[in-house]
Amino acid sequence: MQSRQVVFYADLAELPQVISVIKDRVVPRYTDLAHFLGLTAIRAVIGDRVEVVVTSFWDDGLEGSEQAAAQFLDEIKERTGQIASLKRFETLYAQVRDSTGLFRLGVAASEE
Repeated sequence: MQSRQVVFYADLAELPQVISVIKDRVVPRYTDLAHFLGLTAIRAVIGDRVEVVVTSFWDDGLEGSEQAAAQFLDEIKERTGQIASLKRFETLYAQVRDSTGLFRLGVAASEE
């Protein structure tokens, strides 16, 4: 599993617009791509600003998603005036449990 992480800062008041961009534009755009699995968006409040970290997860590589990622970066700059950082990762281990306690996702990278 591959992941792409976008990190940027925004004013706290801009957060609803940022979340709207993610839900209404980024997710539908990514969902149309073959290997998209999902994403997380988290924040850390720092005074009247937030650091936002959006991590998208991809099965079998990131090929074909570069244009969608570039559009996301452009939309963040348009909404916040900030330039987001973009990094690519290989997921080494992930585990997610649902509210009933059942594990719904378990991923471990092959030991190469």
